[in-house]
Amino acid sequence: MKTTEAMQYRRIAARAARRRGLTDTEIEASPMARGFGTRDGNGIVFVSNTGDVTPSGFLPVSVGNVKHDSLVSLYRDHPTMRALREPDGFAGRCGHCEFNHWCGGSQKARAYAWTGDLLESDPLCPYVPVADRVHV
Repeated sequence: MKTTEAMQYRRIAARAARRRGLTDTEIEASPMARGFGTRDGNGIVFVSNTGDVTPSGFLPVSVGNVKHDSLVSLYRDHPTMRALREPDGFAGRCGHCEFNHWCGGSQKARAYAWTGDLLESDPLCPYVPVADRVHV
């Protein structure tokens, strides 16, 4: 199943695999893991009809233009693209969520639209990381 903008599926699938006894290493090596993580800037880039390069068609943050920049260099080296591939640098709940490597920080375009920060947490993600739970 390809979950273009339904990152919560990946968390649910990972938890189900854990319940079946798979270790995180086994889950990450499985075919299921190929669908993990947001693809914005991580295996995907969008090139507009004017040559502008963005991390995805949903995330309108230009990282350069193929008319004067190397697409390979933009993808590999641009700070925005690199930041999107490093979940431990995400802000908010996503920065310390135990599933951030699997969902990739959920919907970065929505986070950017709501907060102006593409590394911020998706405001519609229903998951509360263990570190944020109040234990009474």
